[in-house]
Amino acid sequence: MTKEGPGFLRARRPEQKQQRSQAILDAARLRAERDGIAGVSLAGIATDVGMHKSALLKYFGTREEIFLQLAEEEWRAWAAATVAALDAAPAGDPTDHVVAALSGSLVARPLFCQLLMHAALILEHNVSPEALRREKAATMQALDEVTGALHRALPELTPPVCFELLATGGIAAAGLWQAAHPPPAVRMLKPEPPLDFGTAVARFIRVYLTGLRGL
Repeated sequence: MTKEGPGFLRARRPEQKQQRSQAILDAARLRAERDGIAGVSLAGIATDVGMHKSALLKYFGTREEIFLQLAEEEWRAWAAATVAALDAAPAGDPTDHVVAALSGSLVARPLFCQLLMHAALILEHNVSPEALRREKAATMQALDEVTGALHRALPELTPPVCFELLATGGIAAAGLWQAAHPPPAVRMLKPEPPLDFGTAVARFIRVYLTGLRGL
């Protein structure tokens, strides 16, 4: 078989290509969780997988497409976990449970929070229309599923209002994540502890939910 790097064998069958694509995604995920999305390069991913950068580009046309597909995976995983958490709301006033479920779902998925921050600004550019279509479809399906669960937990809120809470909460979470995780150079200039992400996002959700109920 043709070798393209140390330990690399060209994938020829469909299942081999699928395995190689998943290996690329896994390597990108690990690097992003360790170094942040901004610190991940195609060359670094290719090195981790054991292939040349030119070979990697046969699976994903751009760096952005890799992370856009990871975004698809993260949206689906976030939705599944959040629906399960919301559907476990106890009888009585579910406010505390809903706030904990929504904020906890974000705290538990740091890569998801990074992807929320980078998606519109970076990741949705320099990608194929098909890759963008898949990511948008996954996003809307996830939001629809969680909107339904949120409405079941808070039936006094209409589905459009539940959707607004989720969409606005996601925008806030992206900004709060960035504020809570400044780059090393910023941390050196500002020695005080950074913003606590979990506390801040839970406060935002609680305050916004209170406002929606008052409309």
